[in-house]
Amino acid sequence: MDNIALDRPAMLATAGDYAPAFRNYLEHIPSMFASAQSPEEVAMTALGVLTDPVPPFRVQTSQFAKEFVTEKLADVDGSTVVSTTRKWAGAASAE
Repeated sequence: MDNIALDRPAMLATAGDYAPAFRNYLEHIPSMFASAQSPEEVAMTALGVLTDPVPPFRVQTSQFAKEFVTEKLADVDGSTVVSTTRKWAGAASAE
């Protein structure tokens, strides 16, 4: 899914040393959005929170978001999130 107008070749041409990682990231992102929620699904979650007499402090509207936030909140030094996002950019592990 690509619902924004990007000139990918122009962006990559100006990315310099970051071009390989940026290219990998741009290739990865559509697969993430392929399973994105519909606006209606998000609205139903928001409506549920808005009408809850005791709404939760944090709400994720998808399983992917729940998993990523769970990882992020448990990741005190940030290394797990860095490792995950490195995969999105196709970067080698720092380990």
